[in-house]
Amino acid sequence: MPTHPIASTSSRLVASLIPACALVAAALWLGSSQVKAAKAPAAALDLTKAAPTDTKSSYNLGPTGALGWMQVEAGMTEKSRQILITEVEKGSPAAGKLEMGDVILGVFGKPFDDDARKCFGRAIGQAETEAARGVLPLTVWRKGRSQSVELKLQVMGSYSETSPYNCPKAKKILEQGLAVLAKNPAKDDGLHTNELALLAAGRPADLAWVTQSAHKVAADTPDVETLWKNSSKGGMATWHHGYNNLFLCEYFLVTGDKSVLPAIHAYTTTIARGQGLFGTWGHGYVPPGPNGELHGPVPPYGPVNATGLPCFISIVLAEKCGIEEPELKPAIARSSKFFGYYVGKGFIPYGEHRPGVGHDDNGKTSMAAMAFALQGKPAETRFFTKMVTASYESREWGHTGNGFSYLWGPVAANCGGPQAMAAFMKELRWYYDLARRWDGSFVNVGTGGSVASSYHGILGATGSYLLGYAVPLKKIQITGHDAHPENFLSPADVAEAITAERWLGENAHAKRSIQQLLDGLGSWSPLDRARCGEELGKRKDDVLPQLLALTKSKSPNARLGAVGAIGHLKGRAVPALDPLAALLNDDDRWLRVQTAEALRNIGADAKPITHQMLTAATVKDDTDQMQFGVGALAYALFYPGGAYGPSGLLAKSIAGVPKDQLYPAIRSVAVNPDSAARGCLRSTYGLLTLEDVEALAPTIMASIREMPPANTMFSKGVRLAGIQALARLQLEEGIPLTLMLMNLKDWGKGYIIETSIDVLKKYRGAAKTILPDLKKLETEIRNTKKEHDKLVELIALIESDTNPPKLIRLQGAR
Repeated sequence: MPTHPIASTSSRLVASLIPACALVAAALWLGSSQVKAAKAPAAALDLTKAAPTDTKSSYNLGPTGALGWMQVEAGMTEKSRQILITEVEKGSPAAGKLEMGDVILGVFGKPFDDDARKCFGRAIGQAETEAARGVLPLTVWRKGRSQSVELKLQVMGSYSETSPYNCPKAKKILEQGLAVLAKNPAKDDGLHTNELALLAAGRPADLAWVTQSAHKVAADTPDVETLWKNSSKGGMATWHHGYNNLFLCEYFLVTGDKSVLPAIHAYTTTIARGQGLFGTWGHGYVPPGPNGELHGPVPPYGPVNATGLPCFISIVLAEKCGIEEPELKPAIARSSKFFGYYVGKGFIPYGEHRPGVGHDDNGKTSMAAMAFALQGKPAETRFFTKMVTASYESREWGHTGNGFSYLWGPVAANCGGPQAMAAFMKELRWYYDLARRWDGSFVNVGTGGSVASSYHGILGATGSYLLGYAVPLKKIQITGHDAHPENFLSPADVAEAITAERWLGENAHAKRSIQQLLDGLGSWSPLDRARCGEELGKRKDDVLPQLLALTKSKSPNARLGAVGAIGHLKGRAVPALDPLAALLNDDDRWLRVQTAEALRNIGADAKPITHQMLTAATVKDDTDQMQFGVGALAYALFYPGGAYGPSGLLAKSIAGVPKDQLYPAIRSVAVNPDSAARGCLRSTYGLLTLEDVEALAPTIMASIREMPPANTMFSKGVRLAGIQALARLQLEEGIPLTLMLMNLKDWGKGYIIETSIDVLKKYRGAAKTILPDLKKLETEIRNTKKEHDKLVELIALIESDTNPPKLIRLQGAR
């Protein structure tokens, strides 16, 4: 809550750091009579006339044993209306029936009139029923004519409405997958998901191999201090440590085998010690500080929640195993505080960013749901499981792939109860039926095709997918062994979750009435609220009075939605500037963030309240460790424009802005915990005069010397802008600071060195005092030709300059 009131003396959604993807939905109607091939829609490729030159990215076509290429746009097959057969496996149902080069035009006598991939997936489900007797009738274009081809699939039965609970088909899928997995359980098992699947299935015959694997992991794990010493110096340790620990904890909780407890203790202690300041982890751990202090900022590259969340889950499980370690409870508390912040706001982002506008992002929201469910925290669990349940159309996207999305999605939906999981899985039946092979195994299917049996060789699809089918057995913690019923979603919550993503791809918001859009602003779903606001911005109706009324609603969601919608009105929102300025001091910290984003969307028309925005940017929120409110105002005021949206109000000019308003705001942003927020000052530093720099010198130089604690992957932005500003004004203090940056060992070192060289060129011969240091650096980077050659050129320039510039020395800035 702010500690400083903001006066309103004058009569406006920054894009999420991880933008929501454009999503699709499809519907299928299966007829019963054969028809001729339909003419492809104008926007779709006609594969009967021209075959693509590259068909490497083909999709698995379920248990048929065939692969098929489909038209892909923006990573999705929404426009596809045909399937080109690119491979047929020997001995499979498709062998002798389909040929490479065939084009599938339709199923069950009906041409594809929607996304061909989804239609085909749903057709598999129909063909596997007792009523269809396993027969999948296809309409195929071959050698210039259309013909009928029937594939005979195994009869698997129908999914029950409660599937995977009380579902014979799901049970059969699990049994067949386990039979395949048991033949080679070590394949693609770098993260031990196969062991987890076998534990979740609870078959005594599999326990011997799982035990052998657990004992090997434990035997290969050094003692606590050795593990910490070996893994606290960077690297990628967290990826394997989190999953190793998770597996060993689940194994111990099932078997009581105490021989693995020392390894669990070693991993848990290392994970807890190596946690960052805000409760996150990077690819590697946070090393101890100069005096051995723990929990500093996650060093550049920065935090990566996809690896940090499994670490979080594993230490929660370790506590259930009875592990006692002084760092354990504080580590759980730090992570709970950080990830709990996102409740009600959006999906868990890549790192220490603001929430994403959507429901899930490659399983990170799912992992958060699991971490809170295992702790028995109802409020956090219900929100995140509702987000997961709503995310069935969002699961195909993921940074480096979508494997974690399908590993964690089903088990996380189950944290919201059997009804939530059944509803979630019902929406994805087409996908799972397509990902299942004819031998009962599964494949991971990358966005845009790219069939693969593993996720970078470490995440086997069969084990990952089977965890979801094993949920009804409730054998391990992550499949609900000790599920807390108070975490479960109500039937109304489940219905709302499914509805929230039902409309995606159907242009439904454009079809909604004004009143429906206004009502939608109060949705529980951050994505629904955002889309309603965007659509209201496109309409010409005068809705500002209704939106202003909603900003005073008792519903926090309605207030958030209304503020976002006002921002999309842009120039039409000018009469709302005073009320928005007042909201910058509201008790709801997330409403303050959304208000700043709305003002950024309004743009130049928001200038009349620049004073209030600058004042608000100086207010520290003691309840928000990330200071997202000041960060949002940094974007609205100073962001130079680029990947994260339009430029701020003062990005191009600070002329006429009173110094007593401007300087405090700059000082506040320059110490914001978020590197990206500080980086907004790149534009401002480039506009400062010598007088400005003299007044702000301690702030500017501190922002160069000190790495911000959050989102450190962006830390170089403000630091480089600082030395560029000092060099532009020929300030002596810029030389040692530039040299300091050149010697950083951080991620992005090459770019830092190149930019610093350009800075030092402005000093020319005036930088002769650091020539020994530059020559030492030159010997260290000889293997990086681009930077090395530029540095050699710089050294020559400094040495040959006989008329160096006269530098200005700042007074009292050290």
